Amino acid sequence: MLIILTIILLLLGSRMPVVVPARSEDASKWMARLSDEQTIASLSLPGTHDAATGEGLCFSSAFGVTQALSLSEQWASGVRAFDLRPAVRNTVPHIYHGSLKTKISFSAALDTIASKLAQHPTEFAIVLMREESDSEDEVERALWPQAVGKIIDSLGDRAAIFSPEMTVGEARGKILFLTRNAYSGCNKGATIKGWSHSKDCTVNAQITSLTDSSTARLQVQDFYAPIDEKKRNDKERAVAKLLSLAADAPAGVWSINFASGYSSTLFGRTSIVTTEGYKQNAARVHPMIIEYLSKNNREENHWGIIFMDFAGVDKLPGNLLHWKGHDVQGETLLRAIIESNF
Repeated sequence: MLIILTIILLLLGSRMPVVVPARSEDASKWMARLSDEQTIASLSLPGTHDAATGEGLCFSSAFGVTQALSLSEQWASGVRAFDLRPAVRNTVPHIYHGSLKTKISFSAALDTIASKLAQHPTEFAIVLMREESDSEDEVERALWPQAVGKIIDSLGDRAAIFSPEMTVGEARGKILFLTRNAYSGCNKGATIKGWSHSKDCTVNAQITSLTDSSTARLQVQDFYAPIDEKKRNDKERAVAKLLSLAADAPAGVWSINFASGYSSTLFGRTSIVTTEGYKQNAARVHPMIIEYLSKNNREENHWGIIFMDFAGVDKLPGNLLHWKGHDVQGETLLRAIIESNF
């Protein structure tokens, strides 16, 4: 049995290097084109789901990989929102995807983003967080709030103060932390309550500032397991619904839309999520979003924060079981999101 599983891992995980498109310097500083007076809630921002998987996993690449590019490469492609999920191991916050450990610590991931902001002060970044508590024991879970808060607090003025109507000018050069699990020892950023994984989306989640308790309404779509044809159709409808809600949202209402998801599992077990499943979902959902943005283009677009898989890469190479590869259009979608701001 162990030999069979090893063969499966090799077949699923083997791949050719990803070809990264050539980047212009404009992609690293595209926010320079934004007005200081624009509110963040009124923007269209490209984000990466489980962004740190692009740094590699400490296990087979056949499971849980959602990005083909490193954090630095994602930044260079224009990504400005990063889904990072720290868990405490041996007292140190490290980035995980579920129970899968990536090859980068929480501190190192933030250092990467902060260094990009130092080089490009016209930009800002959003870090969306949740605690990957399944990778922790009881003691480590108790340490998480303080350990994570200490690292964020060490950023000083680089960590942004959240306000519902915060502007681009207020955010430039900073990282805005939005977290689904509260951290302590730092009053920068905001907590999210009311998150939902429903295919019907939620329009009444809430973002609350850790500085002054001011609140903003949040609309969320994060239906992450479209594992049969009905659920795949539900996923597409959910993504489109949240895009429509974001476009029509009143000032000060924030929107987070997850294009990401997995459409297949190993031996039908939803607890064993293959990288192949994320590729299949991206190849189906990304073209739909690109077409939606094109058909609904108007003078003022604001699609909210769109978290995707395999951002910055259009074509993913295959492996020994799926040799044709996948046309995920992650570069085309990223460009479409950015350009919709203008």
